[in-house]
Amino acid sequence: MKNFSYLYLFAFLLGIAACQNHPIKNSDAITAITDVNIIDMVDGTITGNVTLIIKGKTISEIGASDGLNIPKSAKRVSGSGKYVIPGLWDMHAHTSSDFNTRNVIYPAFIANGITGVRVMSADCFEPCWDLTLNIDQSRKIQEDVRKGKLVGPRSLLASTFINGAQPGEPSTVLAPGTKEHGKELVHLLMDRGVDFIKIYDELPREAYFGIAEEANNQGLPFAGHVPVAIKASEASDAGQRSIEHCCEGSLFEECSTQEQMLREEITTLIQSREPKDMYQLVLRLVKTYDEAKCQAVFQKFLKNGTWYVPTLLAAETDQPIRTGWREDKRLKYVPKTEYEWWYDDEINTNQLFGPSFPEIREKRFEIVQAMNKAGVKLLAGSDCGIYGVFYGSGLHDELTLLVEAGLTELEALQSATINAAAYLNLTDSLGNIKEGMIADLILLDANPLEDIHNTKRIYSVMTNGKYYDRPNLDSLLETVAVEAAK
Repeated sequence: MKNFSYLYLFAFLLGIAACQNHPIKNSDAITAITDVNIIDMVDGTITGNVTLIIKGKTISEIGASDGLNIPKSAKRVSGSGKYVIPGLWDMHAHTSSDFNTRNVIYPAFIANGITGVRVMSADCFEPCWDLTLNIDQSRKIQEDVRKGKLVGPRSLLASTFINGAQPGEPSTVLAPGTKEHGKELVHLLMDRGVDFIKIYDELPREAYFGIAEEANNQGLPFAGHVPVAIKASEASDAGQRSIEHCCEGSLFEECSTQEQMLREEITTLIQSREPKDMYQLVLRLVKTYDEAKCQAVFQKFLKNGTWYVPTLLAAETDQPIRTGWREDKRLKYVPKTEYEWWYDDEINTNQLFGPSFPEIREKRFEIVQAMNKAGVKLLAGSDCGIYGVFYGSGLHDELTLLVEAGLTELEALQSATINAAAYLNLTDSLGNIKEGMIADLILLDANPLEDIHNTKRIYSVMTNGKYYDRPNLDSLLETVAVEAAK
């Protein structure tokens, strides 16, 4: 894959540097977590009876508890019997309105140990929908988190989703159908200040390659869906940074022995006025699955350094984890203004896909396991914001599904920690627990390597220089519930 200049990353690094140096309340505070077990995200080794000393936002010292001098001014936290891991990243997240994001969604992320998010649509072309943000609003929220004015995660901010001109419609810069308009759109998005371009399903082929060419030339990453007019291997060769969602729209198509015929049928269905019962076509893709074809695509991903974000939870449309959202206790943490959207989203999703089939789910999990075994770089993303996928806690559900799909507990954790840091080119400061790294930490009551469900057993969270013990986290969630009900 063509190397990009990481122009977007420069701004992100500046944000982190400022986060480390900006004078906010308790920025010079010292916290000592004593007698704790540290889990290394590289190899899963556990070092016990260790003390971490955090000064401000940085891990300053790590050492054996019986040999480390703790400053008298330090706040002591007993980590006896507990396990510390890096803060988690949700690498496919969504936000909402300004009020919802500030008062509900971002605090809910922190309360669930999500200290970083890749927001997959942080901008909108005016006029915007009520439950969206434009890039200026997203940047202001990001800045308020950085300054400690707002409880929330670090963030990487995408453009609005780029769908392009539909059949029969004229090409424009905002909805490109030509290579030239695709190139112009890249410059428009750079002027708007997004961190990367979010590719969507119906972007025409010419426009896609125009965007890809100019984005690579300008050093602006692009990521997201694989448009129906493009193969996953072509997207990888074009330099698409990550591919989202397993496996409709990407691998199911290219791994089928009847790829061309079924791809044409899917394209016709998607472009119809009221597409429905897509799982009938997906089942045919699954029944014509060719492992050799899939392995060839995996090798493309490996060669080009293409990341894959399975978002397994987003595909669980017929499973209780999604269908039972109305009775889920976490519903109180969903903004009231989104209830109607969740109802509509469920109806529209069920109409589009129709009844599912167990063979589809089995093949989806099989492909994720095969990708992982082949060495394809995986990232954990929840797709939170769609119906039944809760902000913050949805990532823990995703980790559980990744383990069900065949990843080890360590590999699932890596997809939300050290892999996310590698994607961001920030492994020197994020994604693990080492001296000099940023102290984005989660203290757990039980070992997540023994049971991935233990990531939900959060004792405390540290982020942006602030320590939240369990009572603080509970209070945060209580406030989120109150704000969500407004």
